[in-house]
Amino acid sequence: MPKKTKKQKILASYRRKLQLLEKLNQSNSFIQEKPQEKKFSEKRLSENIYQKVKIEKKEDKNISYYFFSDLKKSLIFIFLIISLEIALYFVKLIK
Repeated sequence: MPKKTKKQKILASYRRKLQLLEKLNQSNSFIQEKPQEKKFSEKRLSENIYQKVKIEKKEDKNISYYFFSDLKKSLIFIFLIISLEIALYFVKLIK
């Protein structure tokens, strides 16, 4: 199982905090808040989480791009080395 990145850990902690806040708001009926303020704070927290997710998705795209470009370079390099070894083998057979 791959390790979590720092951003994934931050997102997970935000989700836990959001779930705790929702549970507290549901269980504590004695706390009186204006409905508009409550919706605003929950909306603000959820917007922050979604912004973090968008940033992570962009970084995942960059990571996959770099991975495939590095993989392509590695495969070309390996192909060149193997073809050089085959060429050297046939040169030895001719001599």
